[in-house]
Amino acid sequence: MSWHHDHEFRVTISGGSVAGLCNAISLRKLGATVTVHERVPGPMLARGAGIVVQRELIQLLAENGAGPLPFTTCRGRRYLDPDGGDGVLQDMPQEFTSWEAIHKALRAAVPGECYRADSEVMAMSQAGSKVSATLGDGSVVESDLFLAADGSGSAVRRQMLPDVEARYAGYVAWRGTLDERNVPSDLLPFFDDRFTFSEARNGGHMLAYFIPGPDGAVAVGSRRLNWVWYVHVGAAELANVLTDKDGTRHRSSLPRGSASAKAVGDLRARALRDIHPKMAALVSETPDPFLQSILDVTVPKTLFGRVLLTGDAAFVVRPHTAGGTAKAAYEASVLARALQSAGANVDVALQSTERLQLEYGNALYQYGLALGNRWSRDRSTD
Repeated sequence: MSWHHDHEFRVTISGGSVAGLCNAISLRKLGATVTVHERVPGPMLARGAGIVVQRELIQLLAENGAGPLPFTTCRGRRYLDPDGGDGVLQDMPQEFTSWEAIHKALRAAVPGECYRADSEVMAMSQAGSKVSATLGDGSVVESDLFLAADGSGSAVRRQMLPDVEARYAGYVAWRGTLDERNVPSDLLPFFDDRFTFSEARNGGHMLAYFIPGPDGAVAVGSRRLNWVWYVHVGAAELANVLTDKDGTRHRSSLPRGSASAKAVGDLRARALRDIHPKMAALVSETPDPFLQSILDVTVPKTLFGRVLLTGDAAFVVRPHTAGGTAKAAYEASVLARALQSAGANVDVALQSTERLQLEYGNALYQYGLALGNRWSRDRSTD
């Protein structure tokens, strides 16, 4: 048995999304007693759609006996010009999955008694090496380590780092998925077995690939065609873009099905002007596109006594890095390995984890910044 098992090392995790579950799996294997508190009462809704499979996630699943993770594959990439044509092909096998599939695989590896739905952490305090968390029902839980995995709008981060704010990157990601059976016959062979990219005339680009369908189905005919289009939106325009069909202004994203008819119509018209005709047709065929504004969040530190920020609560990285899920898995693995090596020296392990988090998070932020700067500029001003 481990030191953490023998000493009943307790961990409270705020947030039951990907980062929270990655940590729960890794720390339970270490021997810690872990409880995840997720404020959502029922099944969690998808946060985005397709995700490129990264080795950090696969390694975490394999090392902790979790999974399997359903995924689709392609043989190569296709690069399109907005004027049309068949594009340029490049051999590059890749694997793709979805947020739903990842969350389901992770959630299945966390026993029900360790996961508390409809349980929100409202406040916390520290005394020595103990953290007390007050829950929405008024009860208080005490633990040796508190992990803030409460997402990009982290309340814990706001408490610990009130001066850290999200910075709008100047563009948004429109997203959509289309069940394979609903993909028109002239589009299906064009996108099948390819990771397809199209530059846009006025800056930005669009990409498309197949992902698992409902319940992780990967058989041909049961998949989903997933697309993302990065579009420049000025800061002054953002409020209008984030206003849904009922007139409600959202903070940073529009859920599936909430975009106004005008916004969807404008998007389809823009697609006809700006991107490859096949990509534009895909946008037109998608009934309920949704949107996220691209934000950067960086932090000067992640560790506050026995409270540790993790996942999007620490750094929010741009989706075209394909790094958000990988970062969550990496941070969970780093923490578990550090605690295992340090044994009773918990604070030493946490300090080591923070150093690696900051190094990884800042590198991923710089990578996303470089990618975004390559094409986010609105070329219509040239």
